[in-house]
Amino acid sequence: MIPNPALNIWEHSTQIRKLCRLRALDLEPEMDCAAQGARLAAPFLSGWKARLLDVGCGGGHFRHSIARLGIKCDYHGLDSSPKMVKLAKAALKKQGLDPSRIFLEDVSDLYGFSCDVAVMINTLSFNPDFRAPLERLVETGAKAIIIRDNFGAKTVVRWEIDGYLDPGFNHLKGYWNQWSKREAAGFLEARGYQCAFIIDDRTKGRVEMVVDKPYRWSWLVAEHGSGPKNNLK
Repeated sequence: MIPNPALNIWEHSTQIRKLCRLRALDLEPEMDCAAQGARLAAPFLSGWKARLLDVGCGGGHFRHSIARLGIKCDYHGLDSSPKMVKLAKAALKKQGLDPSRIFLEDVSDLYGFSCDVAVMINTLSFNPDFRAPLERLVETGAKAIIIRDNFGAKTVVRWEIDGYLDPGFNHLKGYWNQWSKREAAGFLEARGYQCAFIIDDRTKGRVEMVVDKPYRWSWLVAEHGSGPKNNLK
């Protein structure tokens, strides 16, 4: 079920949408996290037949980061914000690409979609729990699941006001959670993945404040079958 747009914080930030539109058209500098995510995804992508799912795609800017590496893959984007999906579809159409590759869906309700690689950048913490989203990604059959998020020693659930939305909407709340490294990796390992945590290039383990909430960014790379050894430090 798509979150009620009236209560969805991503529907009420004109500033973020403007920035996402510029990124979607490749008119903004590349985000450090998108560049690193593309490098982590690259070994698992080969040719047009490799299907990539970009979860929480916003305007779909991640496809530019993949293209910069010379990778041609079957890109698809998913987002639960109607305004973001509309923006991404328009950007793809303007560049002569098929807008149907972007679809409106909550990742926790994703069924019947298959992919080779799933990438989820700066999105998992906005869910009430990590299990349902990860279960849906496992069911895509992805050989690799690559996630940048707020990972730490323990899970901390935060349901708090955003505070940086358009006038009249700053009363809206959202999840700003931190996930336990051991719990998240263990969940995927129980489903046949080998997991490794990788230092975020930009923050390098430092705490970053995101709308006044503490974030400990790091990357979880999960490969199905034989893959990297779990590193939970």
